[in-house]
Amino acid sequence: MALRIDQAIISGWIDNTTPGVTRGGIELLGMQRPLELILKGNCWRDLAGTRLDFVNPDPQPQEEVVEMLHGLHRGVVGDMTASQKVKSLLISQDEMIEYLEAKKELPFEWKNSLNLEWFSLANGRVVVEATGFELKLSCHQWEVDESGDRLQREKNANALDHFMQLITHANEAESQVKDDFDQAADEFEWERRLRVRDTLEEAVDFLSPADEDDSQDMLDQAGVQGRDSLVQRAHALQMDVMLYLGNSFLDSGSRGELAMSVRFVFETLNEICPESGEADLEVGYRIAMLKRSADASNIAVAACNTLEMEDDGFKLIRTDVFQLRDMILDRVQVLRGDEA
Repeated sequence: MALRIDQAIISGWIDNTTPGVTRGGIELLGMQRPLELILKGNCWRDLAGTRLDFVNPDPQPQEEVVEMLHGLHRGVVGDMTASQKVKSLLISQDEMIEYLEAKKELPFEWKNSLNLEWFSLANGRVVVEATGFELKLSCHQWEVDESGDRLQREKNANALDHFMQLITHANEAESQVKDDFDQAADEFEWERRLRVRDTLEEAVDFLSPADEDDSQDMLDQAGVQGRDSLVQRAHALQMDVMLYLGNSFLDSGSRGELAMSVRFVFETLNEICPESGEADLEVGYRIAMLKRSADASNIAVAACNTLEMEDDGFKLIRTDVFQLRDMILDRVQVLRGDEA
């Protein structure tokens, strides 16, 4: 079910001057701060490349709707246009009843309608449909032709489908999580919770602009001195892999898989084994994260098996990965013993 907020709008703006990104701010009755929009996708042809400012001359309270709204909406663009024609009645609601009872034709005129639709992580589908707003449109910073407009609508639809799949997966994962948080969760409960986090993080990554800097930030050797042995070994492995791969760590094949998997292992171990020593982390959480690190190690081993056919140097890397994985599994057994 869509949230329709047009009656409570005081004023707002939609900016699509950056291709692929639509931002906005909407001031509503009953909200202390304007609603902020950061959306993936472009508007229809009439608004693409422009900034649209709009004012509602007669805002009306929508208290129940406004109470449901979050302040920041990250999501995808639906249909956004100010050129769609709709029928606008020229009589009041009371007069319309009289016309219908008398079987008289309803008087109307065609008006341009402001249609803003988006789908967000926070509130799902949100819609603005209004014919009486005062509109001010900037010049086009970029434009699309008719074929480009059709292609953009297809892209928006595909992005929406993917986004809704991610949200569906997140809801399914969340439904399997227990609601009782009074007791510490075991490793299996934490695995279910982590699946929820994974799907939400994937949704956030999908909505975020592409990062042009794909370089991997790493701690220097001094940064891991005195740390847990797992962190030190994972850091050494990541350094060796990055030095051996060079710029090929950006490849989409086995080299990229190797780089990403060892990075995941290091970052995970770095999180659950912080500098301060024993962190206030549940044992179940630490075991679940260690098991994820072991799974990522298996991916790294598989990548080394493929790369070994063209470079014997990956045999040594595979040996190091095996050793780290064994250390991880040993730690899992120790923690399970402590938990028991």
